[in-house]
Amino acid sequence: MGLNIIIKKGKSKISREELSEHITQQNEKAAVREKHEYKEKSRQLRKAADNLPKQIGDFRLESVMDARTYFRHAQDPNREGAMQDDSYRRELLRDNPEIDCR
Repeated sequence: MGLNIIIKKGKSKISREELSEHITQQNEKAAVREKHEYKEKSRQLRKAADNLPKQIGDFRLESVMDARTYFRHAQDPNREGAMQDDSYRRELLRDNPEIDCR
């Protein structure tokens, strides 16, 4: 049995400029939403981290961040291997005091 797909053109066609503007607005709204979520999530993570011991054996708690933030920095092609670089991590902690637990 074959699958027939029928595509109908919409009644109103928007221009590329209008589409670009719409996408830009949606991205800006998503960025605002993500920043708000980040602030709230980092507050919760920091509260949880404050209850942890600062040092467990040879391990010392240095920072606490959500997975989205970690992977954004770790997978950025312009900063390949950034999370393994001590100087980059120091800059990250300096610029984002909400994740610094030292």
